[in-house]
Amino acid sequence: MEAPASLQLRTLPNGVRLLALPMPHVQSASVGVFLRVGSRDETPASNGISHVLEHMAFKGTTTRSVQTINLDAERLGADVNAYTGKDSTGYFMTGLGQHARQLLRMTADIVLNSTFPETELQRELEVIRQEAIEYDEDPEDSANELLDRAIWGSDPMGMPVIGTIRNIEGFSRDDLVAHVRQHYVADKTIVAAAGNFDVDAWMELAGELFTGMPASAATSRAQPPVPAGYAGQAVARRFTQVSQVFLNIAYPLPLAGADDAPPQRWRLAGSIAANLFGGGMSSPLVDTVRERLGLAYTADATIDSGDAWLNFVVHAVTTPDKVDALVKATGELLRAQAAAIDPIHLERAKNQLTVSRVRSAERPFATMERAVEEVFAHGAVTPLSETVALIDSIGAQEVREVFVRMLSHPPALSITGKGASGKSARQLAAALSASVHQGH
Repeated sequence: MEAPASLQLRTLPNGVRLLALPMPHVQSASVGVFLRVGSRDETPASNGISHVLEHMAFKGTTTRSVQTINLDAERLGADVNAYTGKDSTGYFMTGLGQHARQLLRMTADIVLNSTFPETELQRELEVIRQEAIEYDEDPEDSANELLDRAIWGSDPMGMPVIGTIRNIEGFSRDDLVAHVRQHYVADKTIVAAAGNFDVDAWMELAGELFTGMPASAATSRAQPPVPAGYAGQAVARRFTQVSQVFLNIAYPLPLAGADDAPPQRWRLAGSIAANLFGGGMSSPLVDTVRERLGLAYTADATIDSGDAWLNFVVHAVTTPDKVDALVKATGELLRAQAAAIDPIHLERAKNQLTVSRVRSAERPFATMERAVEEVFAHGAVTPLSETVALIDSIGAQEVREVFVRMLSHPPALSITGKGASGKSARQLAAALSASVHQGH
């Protein structure tokens, strides 16, 4: 399970990092260009521009129309996609390994040479506006968006990635060009590939294509991101047309463990804690609130993380008459984990995480995406064998510390759906805190 010895991570003179992850046991390859820019880098006035730019990058380059961009990839049978997040934007293609260099040329063209045609912009802004309306009218999407505000308050991290409808309607081509000039720069860029491909030839081409990418201004180059402050609020939005409520609870975790434990180890401990608490039907959360008490059909716990944040998140869907009991039970279960970690559940959680990482490492895109995230967060890729060994070495005390440290903060809570209100959200957050700290 060791990462291939030929894994290559190279930095060009201008700061672009090239990352190649050979997987000789597969026939496909994923190729991507990832930039360390997202909604975190926006202001209230520009919120949503990173997402608009991601859409517009596919609408034409200096040599290709939007139709040619799509046809060139589809003639090779390649999947083409992109995403915008809080801290990064990615453009990527997956196809046959023998086409890795062609995929790289096409992806580089989209990132480096997009022209953002005015006629395409007006049409695409209306499409994105419809996307934003769709999210806004979905109670579960709304609960997730509100949770960001509950965690980070007025910080840019608390703003929605998709932006506001008012902003979306007002963006101009000049706005996009200015955003590219500021953020689509060499020292914020990773060019990556994973799969079965000619690594040396691919690395050579990547160097040729990206050697001329401009770097940031010297005053802003390679500055590490500053973690956003934790707000720990309770927010709500009522949806009268639904019969359920959508509940999210989050607690912040520090970026490193106690006694200078490596950040990678601490993040893995957080993932184990989330698996232990709400990962699977036998986990304490699901077994209690679904199997034993019948309080919810959907309940789980996950770690939401980025280069400068780490949050423990509990998600559940229930009905208004059961939400109080659900919150009380969740608090009691969290308190129990902070008191002691059951060895059987620890074994289950560690094995679940190991299997998840091993399975991800068998898929080119997942391998590439995780490696890029690690380079953005830590500057290096952790080999799979080292990750598995770290998971195996994490003990009950480290996992218990995750619960102790996160529960020292008030919860961030969002709730949407039938009967949701700001008052009810604050009452639920207070009840959760009381349940967590009962007897302390």
